[in-house]
Amino acid sequence: MNVRKHFEKHFSEANLKRIFTEHVIYSGATGIDNLNQYSFRKQLDEQIEILSRKMLAGTYKFSKYRLKLVSKGRGKVPREIAIPTIRDRIAMRAMCDFLGERFESSLNLELPQSVISDVKKDVCSKKYTGYIKLDVSNFYPSIIHSELRSRLRRRIKEEGILEVIESAISSPTVSVSKPSDERVERGVPQGLAISNVLAAIYLINIDRYMNAYQNISYYRYVDDVLIFCKHKDAEEISRDVISKFRKIGLKIHDPVEVPDKSSIGRISNRFDYLGYQFDNSLVTARQATVEKLRASLAAIFTSFKYSEKRNENFLEWRLNLRITGCIFENKSKGWLFFFSEINDENLLHTLDHYVNKLVKRFGLRIKPKKFSRAFKELSHRKYVTNYIPNFDDYTLEQQKNVLTYYFNMNIRKKTDEEISFDFHKRIGKQVKDLQEDIKDFKY
Repeated sequence: MNVRKHFEKHFSEANLKRIFTEHVIYSGATGIDNLNQYSFRKQLDEQIEILSRKMLAGTYKFSKYRLKLVSKGRGKVPREIAIPTIRDRIAMRAMCDFLGERFESSLNLELPQSVISDVKKDVCSKKYTGYIKLDVSNFYPSIIHSELRSRLRRRIKEEGILEVIESAISSPTVSVSKPSDERVERGVPQGLAISNVLAAIYLINIDRYMNAYQNISYYRYVDDVLIFCKHKDAEEISRDVISKFRKIGLKIHDPVEVPDKSSIGRISNRFDYLGYQFDNSLVTARQATVEKLRASLAAIFTSFKYSEKRNENFLEWRLNLRITGCIFENKSKGWLFFFSEINDENLLHTLDHYVNKLVKRFGLRIKPKKFSRAFKELSHRKYVTNYIPNFDDYTLEQQKNVLTYYFNMNIRKKTDEEISFDFHKRIGKQVKDLQEDIKDFKY
């Protein structure tokens, strides 16, 4: 399929309406225009027609993004997240799908669990003696537009399509819109549906170069690079990689000068990658991620303690969801899914013990699910288990039960469509809380 037909397929009115229904309708976020999805639905046909027509003509201009600051911890500069308008969000999703298909053969967009699975095999193979761990400084804001455009041009020759992509990445991210706001000349805003696929396209040449390298294994997840090699070659290889990144405007923390960000070591020693910790044959979760999970579990009990309407059923349901994770909108969600490649059974039993201590401390009579059992179900019965909820398969009756039993909703006067909407809205909020435990590792 040529690029024009490909683009027309993704930006047809029918496909854009599908995207709104499947990906945007339940979102509560609003862009700089303050138009929420309720108001947008009333003018859906008109908005979709404008979006499709202008995109296909190559004249669509993205609105400014609303700035959201996300804390990265004490003493660290917060991450800047760009919140698009609803219409732009639909456009971004269609563009993401288009770019993903267009560059499918060249992109590396593996899930972190898949990356870790391969890392485990390399560690166990004893083939390598050394590792290099490299961290790109200020990755997304450093992307040079002209460099990105040159890579896009290899698969996209139409100037109109390139122009709308340029509009998406050059639109400013602001707290309050002002006439003096200027187009951004460098960087890709974080938080957009297209951010990660554009970042991957930007690094296509480096990935290709490193994958052709002799006698190494190369892994990259967003801006975290891991290389296995002979320990005696590590410093030379790291200098080569740092040089390659520097040529496209990206600075890597030097493993000698900034060892807390990048590092070189022996593979037989303990090291971390993507929140996992590797200690010879033991693969576990890094301590900081375990502490973050513990804090989120304790927060559920604290929230219950100070709630005006204490609902033990809801507490137990929320707790179980935190423990097992779930399937929602065709994706696996939660801490246990992310860390499904660990082999540390002691950690799972320790977490079960911690939950039981919280139950006793707060004087409750609930019997929550177990991390150890959920992990076994996930490992051996992922597609048939009932222990881990699959909200995508819930019938209308099951949705009603969740809303009434756990959320105390009165649904007697609601239509089936309203019930389904309320169910997805509330599950989406809970799943968003789940993702907080692993938010630093999402692609």
